[in-house]
Amino acid sequence: MESTFQSMATALGNLRPGESLDDFVARGPEVIRDHVEAIVSAIQEADAFDVIELMRLRETPMVLDGYRESLSDQLPTAVEVVALILLARGARVSAATDVKAAQPSKVIPELHNHARALLTMGQFMLLSAGKAEKFGPLTTLAATYVGHEINVKFKQYAHIHDGLNEALFSSKHLGTLLLEVFGYTYEDFVHVRDAIRSVYLDRFFAARDILGDVVQEWEAGSRSGQSTERTEQGRAAVYDLMFYPGERASFTATDIADASSVPKDRVERILDHFSLSFGAETDPVTAVESFLSGDNTLRNAALIADGAGNYVTMNVPIGTDCFRQVIEAGLKSQSGRWRRYEKRRVTVSEQFSVEYLTKLLGADATHVNLKYFRPNPEVDPVQLASTAINITSIAEQTESDALFLIEDVAVCVEVKGRSVSHQARGGHVQRLTGDLKSTVGEATDQALRLEGLIRTNGGLWLEDKTWLDLSGVREVRSIAVCLDDMGPLGTALDELVRGNVIKSDRFPWIVSLHDLAIIAEVLDRPAEFLLYLRRRTESEVSLKFWAIDELDLFMLFLSGQLYVEPDPDRVSEEFLGVRRPSGGDRRRYRSSAVPTRVMTHTDPLDAWVYHQEGSVEEPASKPAFEVHPAVLNLVDFLQDGKKPGWFRFSADLLNLGGEAQEKLARDIQTLITKTKNDGQPHSLFVAFAGAWGYPTLFVGTQPSAMPQATASRRLATYGTSKKHQVKSDRALMVLFDHRGSIRSVRYDNTPFGDRQDLDALGDALGLLPPEFMARPIPPSARRATKRLNAGQKKRRRR
Repeated sequence: MESTFQSMATALGNLRPGESLDDFVARGPEVIRDHVEAIVSAIQEADAFDVIELMRLRETPMVLDGYRESLSDQLPTAVEVVALILLARGARVSAATDVKAAQPSKVIPELHNHARALLTMGQFMLLSAGKAEKFGPLTTLAATYVGHEINVKFKQYAHIHDGLNEALFSSKHLGTLLLEVFGYTYEDFVHVRDAIRSVYLDRFFAARDILGDVVQEWEAGSRSGQSTERTEQGRAAVYDLMFYPGERASFTATDIADASSVPKDRVERILDHFSLSFGAETDPVTAVESFLSGDNTLRNAALIADGAGNYVTMNVPIGTDCFRQVIEAGLKSQSGRWRRYEKRRVTVSEQFSVEYLTKLLGADATHVNLKYFRPNPEVDPVQLASTAINITSIAEQTESDALFLIEDVAVCVEVKGRSVSHQARGGHVQRLTGDLKSTVGEATDQALRLEGLIRTNGGLWLEDKTWLDLSGVREVRSIAVCLDDMGPLGTALDELVRGNVIKSDRFPWIVSLHDLAIIAEVLDRPAEFLLYLRRRTESEVSLKFWAIDELDLFMLFLSGQLYVEPDPDRVSEEFLGVRRPSGGDRRRYRSSAVPTRVMTHTDPLDAWVYHQEGSVEEPASKPAFEVHPAVLNLVDFLQDGKKPGWFRFSADLLNLGGEAQEKLARDIQTLITKTKNDGQPHSLFVAFAGAWGYPTLFVGTQPSAMPQATASRRLATYGTSKKHQVKSDRALMVLFDHRGSIRSVRYDNTPFGDRQDLDALGDALGLLPPEFMARPIPPSARRATKRLNAGQKKRRRR
């Protein structure tokens, strides 16, 4: 972290010669004051609406075609910084000021640079305080979260954002609840929001078209002969677009009522709910310092009002990233209405979570709202085995939101709809700790409790005191879904463990409902999702990759880079048949097991989503998991009809790195060619022990003269005996004919045990002893650098 701070500060030219980072942060108040005073001086004569609109044009793209977040230098938050300073002066226009003489357009680049410096210093001061852990182990995470809340705009893609809000707040679900409390409906809000954008664009493009027509007429007339009136129209259009755009960009409640057909009184309530007005003159330095520390008065406000009925938009549409929080804050004071809404929130959160996971897993939830018995405190879970009697004396009933059982894999799901509090979003460490424990912590405990009972007892006692036999489950994964945007809260597992939010050495996948929805739209195969679950919940990966956005990690996964080489010594000790690691194995592990800062990787995802939403015309391909075609064909063959091993072993195959997949494809083709040439059966055995067990793959061939049943039995005999010999926990046996078509598949996941018959069979077959076997094929990390995509993460566009 120290190195990162140092390099960022140096690159920005903020460090004085010989100055340490601590010295730099220590003079933060001085730096903030200097930049704020420079902004005040630059815009003191200007109309505030002119400045806000010019900053908006500088910091937010008019269209998204060709927009790439990682390459953009735009800072939507810079608009808010400047707006705060303008609000502090107490009026839209200073007294006795000639706004036409101010020429605010000339200082916009200067304002951008000052705002960037302020935001950078604010982040340094937050993280510097976090390093000291003044308020406990979550101090750094709280600082990171505040920075995320300040700087990241459009946290959700528009179609997911609106879909969730519609399901939560529309009148068909809540009736007149919002109208009773706020004086407007959700439908009113959407119409007003869309009308604001429509009025803005109509006026912008009208001015653009007038200017274009005047210029064309001027050029067609050889730059002469144009009337004074027409020239003035062109000049006015230039002013409206580029020099003094405040009047053109502003609007009134009447304008929006006319454009939206929403009654004016409701429009006024909505505009006032999502705006801030000029008030008494205040200290701009204090305002900016509070903003940078997390006390953001603009968190829920997208509009600035001048007190005379005029409004202007800053950087996002009203309600963006905050509509639910604003409504919930207003409902909490009315217990009856709050309970009615809260019931709806629970329903939506759980229903949507199950729907997205059903798509990702390729199967319906086996149990929804599963009621089962958990052990009482101080009771060993093993006492709730299938042989337990009088279970009510040692256990109490509890509930799990969902349990998916797919082949030999169980996925435990817990959903939390609670929001992170206003105080926590402002950096209050104790409040953030409490919020995380009641959301992430509780969801984690509940999911891992169910997971632990399945692992320990191979089943559950259900509500009706019947035994649910889950002895066939070989792998258990847990997911904690949160309705709120998690940002760094869901990826900082190390801090969550140290902060006692997560109290286990096993991790669930912590994900927001929005990110779960996007991942469900992108992934094509359930096995891809299982592999992602493994990667995200595997401790080495979780602790070595640092990101503030789940979707950056997801995109890194699709490209094959979200991977840490398993510890070769641990793998060798745990699995028979894996030779002792070499020095090269250990060096590769050490080189991959280093902290990696993940930056912006979502540009391809943004481009695809924007096109799907209709925001851009340029087509973009959906991001896809990178895999060798031969391996993909095998995975798709297994998935079609859900053949044995289709889910768990397909994830094992996808886990292989590029070189391993290429070698496997070549070796299979070599077997097929040999059989075609000599008419004899051939086979190969591939083992790839790792962090998630010891899968083994057996490939055999069927000559044209050999019956399929004979060839299948021959391969099964070899595979079963070899699996037993090396103590592999699962094996897939695939038979190809001489034309390269798959003829049969067998999946064996029987646990290892003393089997004298298999020992004798291995001796009879003359199997090579494990100690003489070659090293199993390892997955490949394929990580080119340790700082992945060094472009600074700023925001996600809509």
